[in-house]
Amino acid sequence: MQRFVVFDVETPNQVCNRMSAIGITLIENGVITKSFYSLVNPETRFDPFNTRLTGIGAETVRGAPTFPQLWTQIEPLLCSGILVAHNAVFDLGVLRCCLRDYGIAWKLQTEYLCTVQIGRRLLPGMRHRLNVLSAYYGIPLEHHNAASDARACAEILLRYQASGADLRQYLKTYTFTRRGGGNMHDIWNPWHGCVKKSEGCDNCYMYYLDRLRDQNGAQIYRTKTNFNYPVQKDKNGDYKIKSGEQIRVCMTSDFFLEEADAWRNDAWNLMRQRRDVVFFLLTKRPERVADHLPDDWGDGWDNIFFNVSAENQRRADERIPILLDLPFKHKGVMCAPFIGEISLRRYLETGQIEQVLCDGENYGGARPCRFEWVRALRQECEDNNVTFVFCGTGRCFVKDGKTYHLEGSIQSRQARKSNLSFQGKPIRFDLYDAWGLPIPETDRYKPSFRLRCETCGMQMICNGCSNCGRCER
Repeated sequence: MQRFVVFDVETPNQVCNRMSAIGITLIENGVITKSFYSLVNPETRFDPFNTRLTGIGAETVRGAPTFPQLWTQIEPLLCSGILVAHNAVFDLGVLRCCLRDYGIAWKLQTEYLCTVQIGRRLLPGMRHRLNVLSAYYGIPLEHHNAASDARACAEILLRYQASGADLRQYLKTYTFTRRGGGNMHDIWNPWHGCVKKSEGCDNCYMYYLDRLRDQNGAQIYRTKTNFNYPVQKDKNGDYKIKSGEQIRVCMTSDFFLEEADAWRNDAWNLMRQRRDVVFFLLTKRPERVADHLPDDWGDGWDNIFFNVSAENQRRADERIPILLDLPFKHKGVMCAPFIGEISLRRYLETGQIEQVLCDGENYGGARPCRFEWVRALRQECEDNNVTFVFCGTGRCFVKDGKTYHLEGSIQSRQARKSNLSFQGKPIRFDLYDAWGLPIPETDRYKPSFRLRCETCGMQMICNGCSNCGRCER
């Protein structure tokens, strides 16, 4: 049976990372069999332009389901056939953003058809906007109504089929997300999976996301295609990771996990080869570090930035003294998930800690992060001229006695808006090329940022824009 799931979304503003309505039309064996429509509360602002265009505003969606609430209804429909949309990359992009920002894991990739792209091949020499094609085929259309747009798109697809078009040749693949073993612009996961270590692990985001994919976060494995990411090259023969970039390591595991002992020397070797790149290491197991350093470690490698996690005062007092005794040239602390008040003053006063990051907790069971904890920690860092970065509020944030439930990228935006981050003494890494020659600052990678980056709480430590294309939508 040939089944197509034709869908259309409307958006509340020009950011296009939320939907305010969705329409779905099913085609089975050349016949439209079902239609679905719902308003969606996007939990974000409406731009006047979008409200004029769609007729949907804040009052319209009052009482409508949010995307996570609606997902249980639409997910079976979206899974039931090949996805189709008019200018499909837009609608798929909005869907991807909603899935990502609400922490909902779905399929990694999907096949899809775009009626714009097919039309350009079948009907050259004319415009291929939905209203133009609908008029051409005599299809009724209430433009920018998601139900009507989805129905019209389905009718257009049927017209293409009736003309004898072989739709299989127009199938494309859209990628929603990457597996834990993959990498983002600045992440290298040489292995995936972990063993829970302390209370900060209770609601581990990796376990949560793996569970949504019917995977087990406790299953630990060496990644295949991306283990050697630091030395991978592009089609021009240049390293994908540029000199001077900072790469976060093992964000879905722990670099000093006992179960990864057999693979760690290979990972060290890759970092040894790329002495021109900074590797950000993070662990909840500092007690294992001294026995698992390379033989040529000496007093530390210049390109390793070593950090310990401290989710509360108990874990800070347990792990940071070990951190201070270890031979690393660059040291930091990450208070995440920030689930208890922490004072680092006596550790900061040693002069060894160069950076403190903090972030609230996310996904299922998120525990509160309190504004006063963040503000006090920031003050201690400022007093010692240590860089402090408030990365995000987490899903449950308490300020002035009021609890805020924040989803997705708004957490980072609110952290940035708080102005609590502080730029302390510059951190200087001595980096070297393959011949052992120092790489001057002028020859190192310089992060570039775009409009959306200006509202992100992580900009101070970010590797720069990954050219996701969302600023142009």
